[in-house]
Amino acid sequence: MKKLLLLPAFLVFGLLPQLLLASPWAPTPHVEVNGQARLMLEADLVDLHASFSVEHRDSRLAMQELEQNFSRLQRQLRRQLPEGARLEAGQVSIQPRHARRNDTWQITGYVVSRDLRLLGLPVEQAGQWLEQVVEARPSNLGPINYRSQQLDEQRNPALALALADAREKAETLASASGMRLGQALYVQELGSPRPMPMMRMMEADAVMSASAPELEPSQVEASAQVKVIFELLP
Repeated sequence: MKKLLLLPAFLVFGLLPQLLLASPWAPTPHVEVNGQARLMLEADLVDLHASFSVEHRDSRLAMQELEQNFSRLQRQLRRQLPEGARLEAGQVSIQPRHARRNDTWQITGYVVSRDLRLLGLPVEQAGQWLEQVVEARPSNLGPINYRSQQLDEQRNPALALALADAREKAETLASASGMRLGQALYVQELGSPRPMPMMRMMEADAVMSASAPELEPSQVEASAQVKVIFELLP
């Protein structure tokens, strides 16, 4: 939002002390502008998520079967993890299955499940890692999160671009009013969202049919919005 009276310079100086009496910057002539920017970066990291489950009438047998297969997969994947990547295993979850019999609900079995997350994998290796996970027959696959290492290592790079956008707008307004742009008196970040990874869901059955799943590289968006008050000079 831009607040500037496009009047001759002598009128600006004469009227601003009265018009901006409520402003904390009065009687300093100033202009207020918003700047925004949107930056798209190529994803170079990917996070894979999968869930594994076993159903059995006996909860102990279900847990035993799940842990046997899950532990084998963990050992296999940990031996091959590239530098900087990590494997996280979730807690074991046990859910009873119910069925209505003779007007009463009875437990007919148990579903034991556990989540697996592979984080920070190089995006060019995503297909081969996905193939190994799919070979273990997960009950659910996804989401697949694409990230940028640049955004992981620094603050939102779109902030500097948003500030430059605000300055450009303010210079245009100052020039149109016959004035020059001075220093920034006030800068506020207007709720710039944290850069979010791009998420994709995949059907486990669909991936099972592919011998070497290929994932299309995605992009990560960073955006920012700022409010800046600049000093106006004659």
